[in-house]
Amino acid sequence: FFLLSLNMAGLRVISVDVECVAVGPGHLDRDVCSIAVVDENEQCLLKLAVKPARPVHSYLTPLTGVQAGDLDNGVPLEDAISRVHAVLDASVLLVGQSIQSDIDWLRLKKGVHYADIHDLGTSIGRAYNPKYGNYSFFSLQHQATVLLGARTSNKHDPADDARWSVQLYKRYVLGDPQALGTAQRRLLQNRPAPSFAKLSDYNYEGVCMAAFFPEKCRCGQPSKKGSD
Repeated sequence: FFLLSLNMAGLRVISVDVECVAVGPGHLDRDVCSIAVVDENEQCLLKLAVKPARPVHSYLTPLTGVQAGDLDNGVPLEDAISRVHAVLDASVLLVGQSIQSDIDWLRLKKGVHYADIHDLGTSIGRAYNPKYGNYSFFSLQHQATVLLGARTSNKHDPADDARWSVQLYKRYVLGDPQALGTAQRRLLQNRPAPSFAKLSDYNYEGVCMAAFFPEKCRCGQPSKKGSD
């Protein structure tokens, strides 16, 4: 009800999504490589290739879709952040999966660049599993595949991710309250595809991919488990 009242108050629904390449062997060694901003009409307001300031250790191509040379003409991160800030203001409701990470990368400030946030990972993507008596968590790709019929893969296009976030929010958060429960049951009934991290045994081209799986971590950097 609170989120619905926010929209009735005139807030603009916008999703931002950031993708990163690896600039070192650790799971925290990342720099931004692409950014997209999509509005409530599912129109892409901004899509940028970003040239990392540090040498790239791995483009993580199966995950990012980025290859050597793709970022040569990318904009510096500072310029990209300025362009993102220019299309946001305090009338925005940011929606997305684990969106705090995107907020941190883009240095967004509440009351300046947005009014509030809605994290799909703790609403649609968090479902109680009566079989095991605990909560299951589902990726944006699984939500989009099962609930939107989207063709997804482990390769992330930030514009697609942001657009799916807007669609999921409008359909299952602002829609019929019963639709959310039905959606979560469908997510539980459909087995998610293995993640890129799992398929790569949590190490790709010498880069640790176990940020959320401390038991698989080989780099010794702090775990992000429970941080999103």
